[in-house]
Amino acid sequence: MYRGLRPASPDEIWGTIDEEIWDVICFALAIANCYGIGVESAIARKEAFNAARYPGSVPFEMDR
Repeated sequence: MYRGLRPASPDEIWGTIDEEIWDVICFALAIANCYGIGVESAIARKEAFNAARYPGSVPFEMDR
């Protein structure tokens, strides 16, 4: 959302949320690339860690 501007309708909010989510993903991927982090393997390691720490939650499924 641009500074000082308010959306006229809820539909405009969803459009800006989509843009902000993409910005976060883009920056995260750029940082991973700079540090040579394999995102797919990092996700799998983090999901395994979370599954051990928080048993019973919804499991991450590779290649789904």
